[in-house]
Amino acid sequence: MSQRKRCVVVMYDTLCRHFLPGYGNEWVNAPNFERLAKRSVQFDNFYVGSMPCMPARREMHTGRYNFLHRSWGPLEPFDDSMPAILHSNAIHSHKVTDHQHYWEDGGATYHQRYTTFDLVRGQEGDKWIGDVEKLRDESYGAERWPENQQTAFQRQDNINREDMDRA
Repeated sequence: MSQRKRCVVVMYDTLCRHFLPGYGNEWVNAPNFERLAKRSVQFDNFYVGSMPCMPARREMHTGRYNFLHRSWGPLEPFDDSMPAILHSNAIHSHKVTDHQHYWEDGGATYHQRYTTFDLVRGQEGDKWIGDVEKLRDESYGAERWPENQQTAFQRQDNINREDMDRA
């Protein structure tokens, strides 16, 4: 009986590898990242050709440069993506993300290639918790964002965080 192979892909937006112990940092205390590094394959010569997030994700899904023919957008029906390739080899894939752009117009279809998926709600202006009065009040949450002009995006973040704090 052959042992089932497992593959866990971990990707963090805006996390610089120079802050991770697994890549040589000695002053950051990150025991979970250290434990993960000891049990993982680490890439030290890996670059994306497109930025920001969605074009880079398309490159990681398909293994080909995105910027050569289009900008921010979904996976296309003709794209051979990593989770679809895993599925065709009878390998279960599961996505856990807080990146709600996968559910927006122009960004959809990335999560649909996985066997199953979870969305952790409430990040980056996610229109999760509805509070009409607070969203209309331009002064709401200003004490948390004193250096910025208050925007609906930031008000939504404050509303989401208040709800999370109550949980």
